[in-house]
Amino acid sequence: MPTPSAPLDPKAAAEIPASFEENLKRAWERHGNLVYAMCGLVAAGILARGGWDYLVAQKELGIKRDFAACASTEAFRAFAAYHPGHPLAGVAELRVADDAYAAGHFADAVAGYQKAAADLSAGPFQARAKMGLAMAQAQSGRVTDGETGMRQILNDANQLKAIRCEAGFHLAGIAAEAGRAAEVQKLAEQLMQIDPTSPFAERAFALRSEMPEPAAAAPSAAAIAVPLKN
Repeated sequence: MPTPSAPLDPKAAAEIPASFEENLKRAWERHGNLVYAMCGLVAAGILARGGWDYLVAQKELGIKRDFAACASTEAFRAFAAYHPGHPLAGVAELRVADDAYAAGHFADAVAGYQKAAADLSAGPFQARAKMGLAMAQAQSGRVTDGETGMRQILNDANQLKAIRCEAGFHLAGIAAEAGRAAEVQKLAEQLMQIDPTSPFAERAFALRSEMPEPAAAAPSAAAIAVPLKN
């Protein structure tokens, strides 16, 4: 019959290495509250980020609705003032400038197009604002400034071909009014190189065909033949 083992000394039992499970249990008992707190912070961060994204999305949706509701020049002007820095504010300023141009208020159109060009990102809308600015400047008597702006657009290879050709055609129109037939011809040829299918190139050539041929240069005195005397 086996002899019953002696009772384990408590001191000796304390010296027996604890198992992995036991160590994990003790660690959880000591640091469980800290772990819960950390998990709570992470969860709060996720919820806060999700809530912030939701608020931003809702705000953006509200701005788009406000823009879509604009039905007058004053409404677009108010929208641009209420949402400074927003891309749609630049579009609203462009609309205000277009209305001023259509009404013949070219000084106001110049100011509006300048604001729109500054607020809009590079692209078709900004190019449209710069084109409008140049046209308004030309209409308000600042023809040189207008021509400078149009040439910048015409010679900018990063712009769309359509806007470049439009700028070239308006330059040709200014040149035609000034009687500069050679410049009209040069611009028409440049537009054909940019986009031979552009209607603006065809219209530029039409302008040239309507102009009188440049007067032939008078011969110089040295070129006049003097008959010899016999």
